[in-house]
Amino acid sequence: MVAWLQRLALPPVVMAVCAAGMAATRWLTEGDWQDNLLVLLAAGVLAVSSVMIMLSASYAFHRAGTTLHPQKFQQVSALLVNGVFRFSRNPVYLGQILLLAAWGLLLGGIGVWLWWGLFFAYLDRVQIPREEAFLRNNFGQDYEAFCRRVRRWL
Repeated sequence: MVAWLQRLALPPVVMAVCAAGMAATRWLTEGDWQDNLLVLLAAGVLAVSSVMIMLSASYAFHRAGTTLHPQKFQQVSALLVNGVFRFSRNPVYLGQILLLAAWGLLLGGIGVWLWWGLFFAYLDRVQIPREEAFLRNNFGQDYEAFCRRVRRWL
């Protein structure tokens, strides 16, 4: 990937572009905000859960003294396997996916989910495989054992 494009393709930037695309899609289809209480409640639960997951993972990175930056994964100095990492190998990305899903629920409509799927595909097929290759090379058998115990997403 071209260096300048790689710097722009930070997961939070891609997520923001997809969130804007979701809003634009809904606006272009003359949509309106959801007014169904159950949907609003589900979106709220997803949003709060996603923030809690991301904060927990961020704290674990900080406590381990290693980087959280998605483009500086070569600077990772510790393999995190406890806490929220017992349930997901990618809790920050899981949190981002859940947050974007909450946004999709708030917006309503089917077209917005194309953007959600695009973000999921970017994480699952572009960002995460690069990180996994690095972790496999640096942590070897420990990482392989971690992968056998914990799924990529949930």
